[in-house]
Amino acid sequence: MKLVLNTFFSFFLVSTLFGQQYRVLPIESYFKDISFFTDSSFTPIFPVSDNQVNYYNTTKEQKLRYATVGHYIYQREIIQVIKKEGAIWASPILDIQSGVERGDTAMSQYLNVRGLRIEGSMKNKVFFSGSFYENQAVLPYYAQQYVTNRGEFYPNSSDSSYHQVNAVIPGSARTKPFKTNGFDYAYATGMVQWQVLKSLSVSAGNNPIFVGSGYRSMLYSDNSLPTMNFRVNYTLGKKWNFQLIRLQGLNLLRVPYASNGEALYERKALSIGSIYFQATEHLRIGLIEGGTWTRGDSIQKQAVEGGFYIPIPGAATIQEGINGKSYAYLGLDLNWRVWKVLLYGQYGRNPYSKSSDVGQIGIRYWPFKSPNYLVHVEYNHTSSNAYKSSNPRINYSNFNLPIGHPMGAGVDEVIIRLRAEWNHLFVSSSTNYYLNQSDNYRQLLPVYEAASGTNQQVLYETFELGYNFNHGYGLEIFGSAKLRMVKNPLQNEQSYWFNLGIRTALNNHYFDF
Repeated sequence: MKLVLNTFFSFFLVSTLFGQQYRVLPIESYFKDISFFTDSSFTPIFPVSDNQVNYYNTTKEQKLRYATVGHYIYQREIIQVIKKEGAIWASPILDIQSGVERGDTAMSQYLNVRGLRIEGSMKNKVFFSGSFYENQAVLPYYAQQYVTNRGEFYPNSSDSSYHQVNAVIPGSARTKPFKTNGFDYAYATGMVQWQVLKSLSVSAGNNPIFVGSGYRSMLYSDNSLPTMNFRVNYTLGKKWNFQLIRLQGLNLLRVPYASNGEALYERKALSIGSIYFQATEHLRIGLIEGGTWTRGDSIQKQAVEGGFYIPIPGAATIQEGINGKSYAYLGLDLNWRVWKVLLYGQYGRNPYSKSSDVGQIGIRYWPFKSPNYLVHVEYNHTSSNAYKSSNPRINYSNFNLPIGHPMGAGVDEVIIRLRAEWNHLFVSSSTNYYLNQSDNYRQLLPVYEAASGTNQQVLYETFELGYNFNHGYGLEIFGSAKLRMVKNPLQNEQSYWFNLGIRTALNNHYFDF
């Protein structure tokens, strides 16, 4: 018995000593919430590395557990080998929940997400990760309408029009049918990041990206599907950070002539450029430019414009002014840490369009010296013409989904998030109140359509009670109650749901609208 305990504590000590292996955090909200608690002065373009935000040390449970099962469940990942030369980790991806909808409709619903995330580090220089997701879902009616209205387009043989099929799940993948009213979808993400110098890293993969300090991002969010990207991150001294991100985008429009078994989608290009300045120890200000770039249409392909390769913010803005072959969003992003409070905000607009403004202001407050207690309030605004290009092929979107706010233009939203956890038991609530929201779920599609939609007010409320086993990757069991109320000139209705489930914090689904 003594030998077993000595072996266990030796392994635990080795894991602790070498636990600072280079590691990049997942991008989901659970990880962002705790990252901002650490008070690290980091550039808020996610994913970020653990040596910037000290996530795993912050969440590591200090309580000693002598049982092997308890140690595995509470204090480590399923596979975890950490040595001087490198490390490897493996974690399950779960979001399995089932419930019933009541109110104006009465139907069962469920979400069944299973997968695996594998990560590795080599000599504190190279980090790699890969995740695979297999999913089936039966969604509430309003969410069904959102995802089916974002489905892929096939050309009609009789004319130049299109017909729409299947659906697209925010942050996940396009779908195929499942039973009578469900969705089946699978996808994989991965990345490799190389810390070339202490001040320089490069990465490539199809990992999701998020810009900002809020729950939403008005400038670039992970609402659309993961896409191939290349990123350069360079820090100059203690004050300046420069980032260049170039991505391959898609419009889910099938080209009319296929040279293989299945027609390809129309391509476009996406870009992010940023310059952040650390004005004081706790104040960071960033200039951000997001851009979409034409690569032709279904008939004629073309190379991306040369300005795409300019490595500073402003490239898309210049190109749009020259020939309109890009669409740009210029913006400011800032956060300021004061005591236990993080104040943050964003502002952006297209320089050539009226009523294209987007904005955000928010506050994160930790009442105690623990990331387990959070008060989070945020206000988001998008004007009536936000994210819309005169050429719908280069709307500020990807895979038929907005890459800013998930509801696109014409939004005024208040978010209130509360969470408290004691001895692994947690309670949380989330309120999304839309003073203004369009019921047109076809915004920003890459086809010409007449503008339509009714303005409505929406209240979406979620309350959860559960038990968090492992803070490293957010393994939880939970029960939830959700309420959605909608009021517009044509309807005044409400629905509510009760769900039970188990999940890890390794995937996001945005249906809070």
